[in-house]
Amino acid sequence: MSAATRLMERFEAGAPAPVTSVEQERAPFIARSPIGRRFLDAPTPRALALGDPPRHCPAAAIAAGPVGATRADAVSRALGACLEALAEAGDAAACGCRVIAVDDVLLAPVDAYAYAEGVGGRLVGDGRFGGRPLIAEEVDAPDGRGVRVAFFDAGGPVAVGELADNGGARLLMLDDGAVFTGWREPRGWRRGRVQERLLLEGADGARLIALIGFEPADVAEEGPALAVWPSG
Repeated sequence: MSAATRLMERFEAGAPAPVTSVEQERAPFIARSPIGRRFLDAPTPRALALGDPPRHCPAAAIAAGPVGATRADAVSRALGACLEALAEAGDAAACGCRVIAVDDVLLAPVDAYAYAEGVGGRLVGDGRFGGRPLIAEEVDAPDGRGVRVAFFDAGGPVAVGELADNGGARLLMLDDGAVFTGWREPRGWRRGRVQERLLLEGADGARLIALIGFEPADVAEEGPALAVWPSG
C-alpha cells in the first residue's frame, strides 16, 4: 500500500489530530504566503507538500485537479513533484517530503503553519549597502508563478527581486536602476519562508549576494562565509 493511499485512508476515516481542520487565521502560511495562496486558489482535489525536515529541505509542490481525480491522486502527485525537486537540487539523500494540507484540511501541527511576512535581509558585495541589516518582504509575482521580494531599510525600499520557481533570480536596485541576475541557493524553511542566498552578477560582471531569511544569530554564526561566492 502506498504512502499516499495510507494517508488518504486515514483522512477519509476521520483520523484524530494531527489531521485537523482549522481557520485560515490559525494557519498564516496557507492564508498569506504566495505558495499557500496558490494552493487555496487551486481546484480540488488539491495537496500541498513541503520538504522534510523543513529546516534543511526547501522543496515545495502543489498538485490539483483535474476533474475526476481523487484526493489520493493529488497527494501522490504532490509528493512525487516535491521529491523530484529535491532530487534535482541534490538533496534527495538527506530529505523527504510530507503533505501538510489536502483540500481544506491541515495535516500537520498548527505550529508548522507559521509565516513571517518580513525577515532579515542583506545585500553583500556591491559596495553600496555594506551588508547592513535590511528587511525582506515577499509577494506573489504578477504571473502567479515565483515570488517577488522587496528589500527595505529605514528609508523605504532599496531593491526588488524576482525569484523564479526554476531557480533563477533577478534583482533591481532602485537607486540607480542596476540589474543583477543569477540563481537561488536555498537552505530550508524558516517560519514559512525559504532561507536562501541569491548569487547575482551585474552587466559589468560585478557580483552581489542577497541574503533572505538570515537573522542576526545566523549571520553571527556563519560570518564571512555568507559572502563567499561558490567555487567551481
